[in-house]
Amino acid sequence: MSDAPAAAKQKRWYDPTYSHGMTPEEVDVFLGSPDSNWLCRLGVLKEDGWPFVTPMWYQWRDGSFWTVGRRRSGWVQDLIRDPRCSVCIDEEAMPPVGGLRKVLCRCRATVVEGPVVAEGSRWVAVADEMAGRYSGEAGRASLKFSYGWERYLVRLDPEPGGMTTWQGVGWARRYLDDRQRAEFEALLAQLAGGES
Repeated sequence: MSDAPAAAKQKRWYDPTYSHGMTPEEVDVFLGSPDSNWLCRLGVLKEDGWPFVTPMWYQWRDGSFWTVGRRRSGWVQDLIRDPRCSVCIDEEAMPPVGGLRKVLCRCRATVVEGPVVAEGSRWVAVADEMAGRYSGEAGRASLKFSYGWERYLVRLDPEPGGMTTWQGVGWARRYLDDRQRAEFEALLAQLAGGES
């Protein structure tokens, strides 16, 4: 992976120095890392109103999530019918290996093109980048085999105020009631004083 996230320096749980939301710059580093391999979990609404979540590769570029769907992907048809969706991308690795980072986002989908084959398409550049990032050069080579198969290019744009982020091991203060907040403040005082 690229440079370790700041939250990877966390030595104790609940340390607010490292347990908090991410800055926009940290979000860009997390989502746009050229060597990331975490999946996007896309939530859509089925025609009968039930939510449906599917894991997929993604690309983060220019403040949007980009995905490529096969011609017969049900989730693409769901987004054509109702473009409202949710995205969850999370890092499993806890400090000190990773930062336990996560992004939850309400988005609006736009089908940019499709279904079309690779030649002359915009999806092929996105799919090629993703295949290389997730599967290496072998992934890129395998993708070429299916260039004649139609796909969609879908952009997922975060809604204003619709992104929630977190990093590190701890609780956001909004989850604490008055008693828990007092206990948390006492814990922080102990941590600041060097007690364990």
